[in-house]
Amino acid sequence: MDSQEAAFDGLERVIGIEDEGRPGPLVLLVAGLHGNAPGGVAALLQLFDELDGMETAGRVVGLAGNLGALRARKRHLGVDLNRMWTADNIRALGVRPPKDDLPDEAEFRALFLTVEAERAAAVAIGRDVVLVDLHSTSGSGSGFSVLPDAVPARRLARAIGLPAVLGLEDRIEGPMLTWCASQGDTAIVVEGGQHDAPSTRTVLHAATLLALDHLGVLPENHAGIEDARRLIDRTRGDAPRVVEINHTHHIPRGERFTMDPGWFNFRPVRRGEPLAYAVPSPDVERVVASPAAGYMLMPLYQEIGEEGFFLCRRVSRTWLL
Repeated sequence: MDSQEAAFDGLERVIGIEDEGRPGPLVLLVAGLHGNAPGGVAALLQLFDELDGMETAGRVVGLAGNLGALRARKRHLGVDLNRMWTADNIRALGVRPPKDDLPDEAEFRALFLTVEAERAAAVAIGRDVVLVDLHSTSGSGSGFSVLPDAVPARRLARAIGLPAVLGLEDRIEGPMLTWCASQGDTAIVVEGGQHDAPSTRTVLHAATLLALDHLGVLPENHAGIEDARRLIDRTRGDAPRVVEINHTHHIPRGERFTMDPGWFNFRPVRRGEPLAYAVPSPDVERVVASPAAGYMLMPLYQEIGEEGFFLCRRVSRTWLL
């Protein structure tokens, strides 16, 4: 067992809380909604060690998502925790006895109740609420931010500095991002890179520091901010600054999908270019070709997943202003 696995065995829902009693927003830092994405949890463990004793503003709460899946190092244990944030599933929590929860439903119940308790306390004293949801992908390439069309989220994405992806939340049912945004919170997802790449933790840590700095949580002129900005600039490379999703490849239930090797986030794609192959039945195999030109996003290189890949097109960076 490596040190990270040992740490996850003892991991609790609340990774850390930093609250010095000063005015400021409630910042919910969530990691590990998918159990095969441990980089965000590692980044938050490092972050709260650094925040200890620092003069901060507001309240910062770090939360682990799917504890059971993190310990098993699986995306989920039957139901995707980042597809459960719907009105129907939330209503079901008030009807279904906890003893009848499936493993991922129990994780959802615990996380939802924790988030709601923090949100209610913040709203009661007039605090703004901000969600920063940390993730990683099975494919390689630059990290990126996913955000709804809201001015505070745009400004936060610009401060973080990773490529900004628009419209992704509209193509996925039930992500935590969409639910928090619907409650009036500022919400953003940060994808840090490939699941097990050592750089993913570093990128997510830097992005979180930049988010906290933008939100006024960190002390003025915090020593790590310039290093974080340089790291994000190197990570972004020549990837487009702002893109919009224009195609989602959904994988039908029961179909076997295999992405061709070599694809990564923001690699250019030509219309008609072969991207993958699909096996809808034992005697049928077909090539999946790109329906449009653009850029690749989140090619699926893992066994579990509902989307094979996304395609996106460049948008003017003035959209973030």
